[in-house]
Amino acid sequence: MGTEENISSFYNNENVIEISHLKKSFDTNLVLKDISMTVKKGENVVVLGKSGIGKSVLIKCIVRLIQPDEGSIKVFGEEVTTMKPNELNELRTKIGFIFQGNALYDSMTVRENLEFPLRRNKVIKDPKLIDELIHEALENVGLLDTMDKMPAELSGGMKKRIGLARTLILRPEIILYDEPTTGLDPLTSREISNLIVEIQTKYKASSIVITHDLNCAKITSNRMLILQDGVFIAKGTFNELKNSENDWVKSYFKIE
Repeated sequence: MGTEENISSFYNNENVIEISHLKKSFDTNLVLKDISMTVKKGENVVVLGKSGIGKSVLIKCIVRLIQPDEGSIKVFGEEVTTMKPNELNELRTKIGFIFQGNALYDSMTVRENLEFPLRRNKVIKDPKLIDELIHEALENVGLLDTMDKMPAELSGGMKKRIGLARTLILRPEIILYDEPTTGLDPLTSREISNLIVEIQTKYKASSIVITHDLNCAKITSNRMLILQDGVFIAKGTFNELKNSENDWVKSYFKIE
């Protein structure tokens, strides 16, 4: 069951992300043709689509890892596309980005991986406070016993959880998930999807979940948008889209 049925208890109508007429091309390949969307405070929005169609490009534009060609991106009411470097860095401290490949540092222990963003972004020097934050982050993902392990000692699902813990340690107001269940078995994928919902409930975080995994979309979404050929072809809750009469939309639900 998607999370749209209980979202009203903790989200409001404040838009934390507003995207209008976004376009992005690479050479002659127009990846994003005309993208407009909003995310409300405390809401999980899933962008569903097949692999390689530009879903990841969309969220990288939001934090300006990729510079869009046209359009507006407002986060917390501020225009991202024209931000100066110092303004952009400040914004990024409020946004957690869960990369598809986990992006853990192989030469660091789990503890050191979690310490890194604290020292880099928060300039926290109190060892006791750092320990408390690391313990809390690992407890949130159920992996407190991995603190002194190296990434090579962890399973794919555990690496996903540690990547999530490293993001949570900064208490971001927005979390961008890039294919959070890719490469995982069905049971672990479900565990990660449920964890995304738990984080939303506990921290009231606003999230965009990029995925081609229908089960992940079903579990995590309050609203969904289906991306195809550079535009959104449908928007709605999971159940609304599942019952759509549009042939293109119905094709996404045939594998459920």
